[in-house]
Amino acid sequence: MVPWLAFQNPKVVQKAIMSCPITDISITDIRTFSGIHRAKLSRITLLVGKNRVGKSTFLGCLNALGQMAALHELNDRTNFFNQKPFYMGSFESIVRSGCESFHVALGLDKGLFHQFAINFAKGSDASLEEVKLEVQMYDRTSQPGPSLTINREISEDGPECWRFDGPKFQFCLNQTEFSDSQFTTWLSRYIAHGNLPFSGDPGKFKKRVNDPMVRELAAFTKFVNFFRNYFRGPISPPRIIPIPPHAFGRERKYSYNSIKALSSNDDLEMINRIGRKLGLFEQLDVRKLSADQFEILVNVSGSSYNLADVGNGVTRLLPFVITLGSAPPGTVFLLQQPEVRIHPSTQAKLIKMMAESDHAFVVETHSDHVIRWLQILIKEGVLESSDVSIIYFERVPEDKSATRLHQISFDRRANLSGHPPSYRLFFSREMDRLLGFAT
Repeated sequence: MVPWLAFQNPKVVQKAIMSCPITDISITDIRTFSGIHRAKLSRITLLVGKNRVGKSTFLGCLNALGQMAALHELNDRTNFFNQKPFYMGSFESIVRSGCESFHVALGLDKGLFHQFAINFAKGSDASLEEVKLEVQMYDRTSQPGPSLTINREISEDGPECWRFDGPKFQFCLNQTEFSDSQFTTWLSRYIAHGNLPFSGDPGKFKKRVNDPMVRELAAFTKFVNFFRNYFRGPISPPRIIPIPPHAFGRERKYSYNSIKALSSNDDLEMINRIGRKLGLFEQLDVRKLSADQFEILVNVSGSSYNLADVGNGVTRLLPFVITLGSAPPGTVFLLQQPEVRIHPSTQAKLIKMMAESDHAFVVETHSDHVIRWLQILIKEGVLESSDVSIIYFERVPEDKSATRLHQISFDRRANLSGHPPSYRLFFSREMDRLLGFAT
């Protein structure tokens, strides 16, 4: 991979050319997000704002719908909003108070879908229930193509139905014809196995429905053709990896190879190159003490130490370093305050490494230092101004339970554009106090 050449030869610096494979996100009626809130994502997107304004919720929604849009071996039991490290809970802890449903949508720059959106309501057992799914496909030329909507319809005196609205067809089926209760679960099984209702056979459909009308048979045929033409695997969705905000467990001995558990290929050499690039360590090794005991040794300044004896900066960044070393190109990393317990010089190296990598990053941060270094890299030409953006989370003055989002961009000189007065208010007051002015 070209960007990693910089780890092997410090003289090689090449600008990474890519965009974020997730182009935008829309969040409606979730916790502090009252109504519809939309935000665009860049290759490096910073989430900035005070505590308890919804930054972690934003990341949790991005992670959940991104995993669902992959349609990879889904099942009806998994609540993707309640996965580590975000743990958003059940429907009632996700939906905004007073609302009966919530909605999340993603714009995608690769894979099967151009747009992927789901409306969620409370299921009979207090779980999340998908009540509406909307997708826009990419066509064979990788341009935005036809759309499909699936609605869950429940009548007082009849069975639950799924209504499919696609290009020139509207088709309804009883939910009992599907082995799954969630739209995405059924779609993931279709992607994996090609299973359609009635095996996609109009003859079986006629027998089961008991002599359907000509219009219904034509709609079923269009429904089958649509799925066979557009829902083709593999769908190559963007891969999303959330990095836990807590540090790597500092233990003298482990009952398993904890490095291998985080890395898909256990590539210690790549991990060591990244560690050296960040100035964290010279060498990291895993030593097997017995069948069920391992220890991690870290070489710092020419001496080896047990991981439990090295600084917090190493253990804080180690989960990210390990995962980054094995991630496929184009991965979207979700990070929460990676600057915590990290020296400013290491923060600078971390930001430059992100800039030169072939991945995308959505980073929650409270560090003005992180923003400054991105501005420096824009000025130095390592990044284009369009590679970086800030989403500023502001508490709504007239409703302290609500948040509004501001999209902040950079110009070619790395100046901020689109920021509200409150964005710099804290920093300006801090400077006034330092200079002795009244605040």
